[in-house]
Amino acid sequence: MFAILKRKMQDVQTLSALATAAEQVARGAGRVKPGSEHFVLAALGLPDGSAGEVFAALGLSEAGFREALVSQQRQALARVGVELLAEPNESAPRPPAAPAPTLYEAEASGQALVQRLAASAPARAPRALRGADVLLAVAQEEHSVAARAFRLLGVGSQALGEAARGVLAPEAAH
Repeated sequence: MFAILKRKMQDVQTLSALATAAEQVARGAGRVKPGSEHFVLAALGLPDGSAGEVFAALGLSEAGFREALVSQQRQALARVGVELLAEPNESAPRPPAAPAPTLYEAEASGQALVQRLAASAPARAPRALRGADVLLAVAQEEHSVAARAFRLLGVGSQALGEAARGVLAPEAAH
C-alpha cells in the first residue's frame, strides 16, 4: 500500500514538473498554453533522462526537433503568404509576454496528452511516470504539431512508440 502511494506521489511531482516546464517552453515560443510539442521538449529536461534515451535511440536531437517545429511554422505561414525572417532580429520590439494563467490550461493536444498520461497509470504500475512515457503518449497522436515534427524528422508514430517502450522495458522488468 505504501509503495502505491509513494509511486502516485512521484507521478504527481513528475507531472507537476513536466507541466511547469511545458508552460515555460510554450511561453518562450510566444504561446500562452502548452501543446504536446512543448511537453516533448519538457520531457527531455526531466531528471530521469528516458526521453533523451528515446531521442538517442531514434538518432534525434532536441535541436533537430525544435527545427522541425520551426519548419512547420514557416511552411504554414508560407501557405498564407507570410515569410519569417531567417534570423530573428534582436533589435525588433517583442510583444509583451502573456500573463501566466491562474489555473492550469493547455492547448487541446496538451490536454489530451496529460489525460493519456493519467489513463496510463494502471498499465505503468508499479513504476513511476518517466519522460519516455510522454513520448509514448505522443506516439498515439496523428495530427498534432509534435506528431508532424516527428514525421518531418522521419520518425513515424510506430517507431516512436517502439523506441519509448524499448527504453521503458528494462524498468518494467524490475
